[in-house]
Amino acid sequence: MKRNMRIGVIMNRVYREMNQKILKGIIEQAYFLGYSIAVFSTEEAKQDEEGRQGENNIFSLINFDLFDGFIFAPYTIMDTRTVNLISNMLMKKCSKPVICIGEEFKQFKCIWQNDRYEFSLVVKHLINQHNCRKIICLTGPENTAVACERAAGYRDAMQEAGLPIDDSDLIYGDFWKNTAVKLAEELAAGTRSMVDAVACANDSMAVHLCDALIERGIKIPEDIRIIGYDGSSQAQLHKPGISTYSTSWVMLGIRSMGMLFSLMRPDDEFSYVYKDQGTLIINDSCGCQAKPVMKDVILTDNELIEERFLDNNMSNQLLNTNNLDDFALIVSNWFYYIFSEDYYMNEQFDVCLCTDWDIVDSDGFAQEIRTSGYSKNMISFFSTPRMLQFPSKNIFPPGYLQDDSLSVSFFAPVHYQEHCFGYAILTLNGIADGFTLHYPRFCKDLGNSLECLCIRNRLRSMTYRAFLSETRDALTGAYQRSTLHKFWNELASKAKLYDESVYLCLSSVSGLQQINETYGQVEGDQILMQIASILMGCCHNNEVCIRVNGNEFLLIGSHSEQNPEKTSLVNTITERIERYNQTSGKSYRVQVYTVSHIESSQLLSDADEAYKNIKKLLLDKKKAGHSRAEQTYYSDFTKLRQEIYQKPETAWSVNYCSNLIGISASHFQRLYKSIFNISCTRDIKNSKLCHAKNLLLHTSDTLQSIAEACGYDYSHFMRLFKKEVGMTPTEYRGGVHMLDK
Repeated sequence: MKRNMRIGVIMNRVYREMNQKILKGIIEQAYFLGYSIAVFSTEEAKQDEEGRQGENNIFSLINFDLFDGFIFAPYTIMDTRTVNLISNMLMKKCSKPVICIGEEFKQFKCIWQNDRYEFSLVVKHLINQHNCRKIICLTGPENTAVACERAAGYRDAMQEAGLPIDDSDLIYGDFWKNTAVKLAEELAAGTRSMVDAVACANDSMAVHLCDALIERGIKIPEDIRIIGYDGSSQAQLHKPGISTYSTSWVMLGIRSMGMLFSLMRPDDEFSYVYKDQGTLIINDSCGCQAKPVMKDVILTDNELIEERFLDNNMSNQLLNTNNLDDFALIVSNWFYYIFSEDYYMNEQFDVCLCTDWDIVDSDGFAQEIRTSGYSKNMISFFSTPRMLQFPSKNIFPPGYLQDDSLSVSFFAPVHYQEHCFGYAILTLNGIADGFTLHYPRFCKDLGNSLECLCIRNRLRSMTYRAFLSETRDALTGAYQRSTLHKFWNELASKAKLYDESVYLCLSSVSGLQQINETYGQVEGDQILMQIASILMGCCHNNEVCIRVNGNEFLLIGSHSEQNPEKTSLVNTITERIERYNQTSGKSYRVQVYTVSHIESSQLLSDADEAYKNIKKLLLDKKKAGHSRAEQTYYSDFTKLRQEIYQKPETAWSVNYCSNLIGISASHFQRLYKSIFNISCTRDIKNSKLCHAKNLLLHTSDTLQSIAEACGYDYSHFMRLFKKEVGMTPTEYRGGVHMLDK
């Protein structure tokens, strides 16, 4: 048989005793037939919505192409939404055979114990061995097949003995504590007639019923005999010991795998690993005498592992990691403590993280946490080489599996509430019963530790960003305009001390408004970031790059030569921007005007004067770059535009503006767009909106007066503002605009 054959098992709370036994049977039969096993399990019991979502992400990891069949145990899942999620996933995505344990689904073959027959044996023991005649049956929820089957076994035994059954003698409960305590209260208070015995359809109800009756002065078994069902250690170790029936859960797992094999390979014959029958375990609660279980002198492997956890303070060590390397080191050191020494050298372990596991991205900015599914690629912690990325659809990291060994792999989610970090894989080679409660506990600690690490990273990022915000522009990384005087004074002092010259280089990104209007604000921001990166990359002689305006960047530095080549930096910037335009793949070219200026140490002006001088050079260069007609009208257009922004209340229009310049409206519109890269109509609207925003934020003027100050009537102003800004003026004034920052 091929070695890559694999069966998927979906079973929650694998650490529970009964589920472990079933899984052991599945694994042993699978090994016998040449199949490995992959178990997808959560610790779901009673989760809140966020925790349930984080747990259930593990099921989205399953790649059905990698498996030959599936065994699904819906009875292990308490939340019906999770059952529906998995069953729908299997029906829609899985083309391989599926066996369901414990619940009926029309689309799948189902299997369970013969509860009806075996529970009748429990009731017959009370009738035949203890001469009980009045017997109550305490079973589970009426809408579950398991509870109904065990109730049917009770009826069979009573009818075979010719004993009457009253409707009140059959109690549908909760398979847990509440119904058992309620029954004890009724018997103790006399609201329910005393009976000879109670046959409980699971051990948990039997234990709680026994305790509740004893608390109320009813003796067990002298007054009432109690018997359970499931054969759990909880019942056997209880005082008094609970008589119970141990069904062969291992055999149920074996039969499940056998049924699946018959569906996968109907023409192949096979045999079961072994056949086992259920056993009635007699104890004190029904009146039988049993040998005491000497638990007090038994030190189990689980207790040894518990001691390791307590002695070494593992959880706190994980919570105190400061980076992924520390985290990986602690995990690798502690992993071996969660298993019995019998399994050493037979296990493999890995933690696979989503590439976006952290809430702080590579640029130091916070991002949305991952709450649904896994990233396209995962990062393997303990691969060779370490932190190797691999496609999540492969499930296993490269080189993780041993091809010559049958194995069982346990996949568990690593998360904190809804925040999905990734998953853990524990693989046991050739072992069928190595899963314990400590593995999911360990995975919980991993999730908690990663959440703390995310918080630390977020705090570091916030602290760093707070520092940069004082000196750096958040968008481009260049220094802010407020630093100009500081850097200029430092350069001036250095230049005077060493008789150096100070040089300035001013670059302006042209057409940015048109790019924003055509491609969106994000595109314009990206252009600014790219140009800033190019400019800062040209700073080879300790120059500093300052964003002095929205689309302007000033580079300043000093030089020891009296007459440095002032054009060299301009040429470097021009060449790199041209290279960017050739390789960017954009449908447009980015135009950047760049000028330079040098001041000697003997004739240094102040920062404002130096910036004013080089700004004039830039405006002259921009003007020279326009056509002859543009040059002719450039000063007039610039003066007009200043008035449009200074007097937004004026009823500006294209005809009005063209008359002021003295040219036709069509000629005016073409020149205006050519000179400023924005239409006159759009510019007029922008000037009014900018003025309105300023008044909303910095005055308490009424909306009516603000509308008039911008040259609008009230209703037109309200409609236009909502359309252009995306919110009402009142919302903008209230601070809703800050959400966009």
